[in-house]
Amino acid sequence: MSRVDDAIKELGRELAEAEAPRCVEAAVLAEFDRGRRSRRAKAWAVAAAAVAASLTAVWIVESRPGQKPPAPSVAEAESDQPFIPIPYVLPPAPYERVEIVRMRVPVAALISAGLPVGSADPGAQAEADVLVGQDGRPRAVRLVSISSFN
Repeated sequence: MSRVDDAIKELGRELAEAEAPRCVEAAVLAEFDRGRRSRRAKAWAVAAAAVAASLTAVWIVESRPGQKPPAPSVAEAESDQPFIPIPYVLPPAPYERVEIVRMRVPVAALISAGLPVGSADPGAQAEADVLVGQDGRPRAVRLVSISSFN
């Protein structure tokens, strides 16, 4: 085994004294630099993609149509009275779409529904805003005016 050990030591001395040609050394260093730049470029690309994804997510969340309060209609602007729920009718669910419809309603119909009407003439007509659910059923009434046409 000592001959093998001696041969390895001799080879180590020869290699320590030997130098690689300049062109090989330049090629190895260039490849090393290119690998470092490639990793750096990948890191920047990943960071840019993360920023772009974050900005896109924020834009999607902000531009999503939310539950905006409805603009006041002419009927709401004209009357400051609250809506009176119609007895024995379920109120609209929080997710239900409702619509305000202005119509002429006989005072007798309002009285028979149990709504308090200040007019003693059951033959009169009342102009009222009716809150209608998306199923078409009236949910509440707001009186605007009462007039007699008899």
